[in-house]
Amino acid sequence: MPVGFITGGTSGIGLAIARKLRDEGYSVYITGRREDFPEFNYIKADVRKFEEIKSAVEKVVDESGDIDVLVVNAGIARVGYVENMDIGDWEDVIRTNLNGAFYTVKAALSHIKKGGNIVFIGSVASKEAFPGWSAYCASKFGLLGFALSLAEELKGRIKVSVILPGAVDTNIWSDVGYTYSRDSMLKPEDVADVVIGILRNKGWMKEVVILPTGGIL
Repeated sequence: MPVGFITGGTSGIGLAIARKLRDEGYSVYITGRREDFPEFNYIKADVRKFEEIKSAVEKVVDESGDIDVLVVNAGIARVGYVENMDIGDWEDVIRTNLNGAFYTVKAALSHIKKGGNIVFIGSVASKEAFPGWSAYCASKFGLLGFALSLAEELKGRIKVSVILPGAVDTNIWSDVGYTYSRDSMLKPEDVADVVIGILRNKGWMKEVVILPTGGIL
């Protein structure tokens, strides 16, 4: 049975991907910061802490063998203009979205099968700047650079893909206090379908943008 490992898999896009992978016949492991999560093989791990994510990967390998699909999904947002932004908020976003991605790949890379996939969940904010979102944009611009550099390093061995969604109807909007209508946003399942398409495609889908029909929102 193929093995999928997803960071930030207890809600939103990560959970939708986990469910789709399960439907595809994968043994699915997810991480998060909750104490427990009964739906999947759950390992509590904070991506901001290398030793925790390394231990999570080792548990997966011990139980199920090497990883076929790694989905680097864990992420947060903190919104505020630079002059008002708390230093701790900036650091938390960078540590989670960027450092966490590096730690996850660093911990898992030697355990990903040849011919396997690494899928990063980026954002349109990986290429476009938005006022008030400086920390998030900085982390996602950095994530795209990291992912594309990794893709070149692993070319011919492991396929590295980056998905850049527009607005997705997840809890991130509650966290940042924006009141945009969610009716027009993408759903987490839309992004999960792209992941499945990447895995099914024999070619290398390196960078995929998916937007709501009205644009970014």
